[in-house]
Amino acid sequence: MKTWKFLPIMAMGVCMAMTSCSEDSKKEDVSPNPFAGFNTPDSGTATDDELKAAVATYVDDVVIPTYQDMYNKVTALNTAVQKLSTSSSDNDVANAADTWVAARKPWEKSEAFLYGPADLNKLDPSLDSWPLDKGGIDAILQSGNWEDAVGGDVDDGDDAPADAPQNLRGFHTAEYLLFEDGEAKKITDLDANKIGYLKAVVGRMSKDTELLLKGWTEGKNLENGAYKDAMKAPNGTYSISNIKQSVAMILNSDNGAEGIANEVGATKIGDPVDKWNSGDKEGGVLAVESWYSWNSLDDYTDNIYSIRNAYYGSLDGTVASASLCSIMKKVNPTLNDMVVKQIQETITAINDIPHPFRNNLGATTEVKNAQNQCAFLCSGLALVRGKLAGE
Repeated sequence: MKTWKFLPIMAMGVCMAMTSCSEDSKKEDVSPNPFAGFNTPDSGTATDDELKAAVATYVDDVVIPTYQDMYNKVTALNTAVQKLSTSSSDNDVANAADTWVAARKPWEKSEAFLYGPADLNKLDPSLDSWPLDKGGIDAILQSGNWEDAVGGDVDDGDDAPADAPQNLRGFHTAEYLLFEDGEAKKITDLDANKIGYLKAVVGRMSKDTELLLKGWTEGKNLENGAYKDAMKAPNGTYSISNIKQSVAMILNSDNGAEGIANEVGATKIGDPVDKWNSGDKEGGVLAVESWYSWNSLDDYTDNIYSIRNAYYGSLDGTVASASLCSIMKKVNPTLNDMVVKQIQETITAINDIPHPFRNNLGATTEVKNAQNQCAFLCSGLALVRGKLAGE
């Protein structure tokens, strides 16, 4: 998820949310990092053939099926939204909102692999920038001219302007148009411009998800062929020259597994909580990603599932025989057991935060524990990367 500087926007329902937030707790979880000072010696080594098999499983059984699922569900969202143009039924809005939630899950479960096509084609910010430029969205709704928003190029720089196109489209613009206070809007809330804008936004999402899938499978819109081939049989394209570099990509701290663990704890949870604790209660609520739909904690949990899937080489929680987890079980079973446990501890800690997150930014004990568990998971993944990728 591409995060931009916070925009001081006003939105319906904020005051209500603020008054229902739980009181700030003075307790903090101070449990030590279980990976600090880890020194259990290795009991084996990973061969290149084992690493190649694990990377192939990861690509074929995790990455590509996740993007295929996302493409299918965004296509279903597109169909549901198209129906709204001739609808007079609240049920059709509710169905579109449900399909938004369904499409959101595979996206969040892909955030452990935002390198490759997602990065090279700037599809992460195009699909998932937050916060939105709500003022720009409202201006578009007034004018009915949304082409620049859905067709304009992404500005992926650190200093991208607030009105960059990516802040006017993607999952969260669709969410803003479909949801209010965690519920689907009514059909009477959606005038012709809102429906037209929603159709354009979801249509662009369909194109982006197709590029994600076909960038991996076919090399669509890429210069050096299918990204799956670069990962499974590295030959220098996309700066991947050997299989250990493929493994390093999977686990990397920027847009790989370690990166999303850090982002969940430090940014997705940390940014709104820091604002809340500084006294900016309204700013804290507004900084919570997916707060229109109240989907935030599900987002964060699915992000950690994306790490689990990448490490296990499966989508269902089983450990594939050719996977990073299976290799680590041979290389250093103690570390592997700790990482497996830490993945679950992190999921549990996020689920312990009271729902919805936007109403519970003051739940300091649970929030701090979730942030700690994310940080611990980063430490464990970094150790795994060091042993399997030599970094």
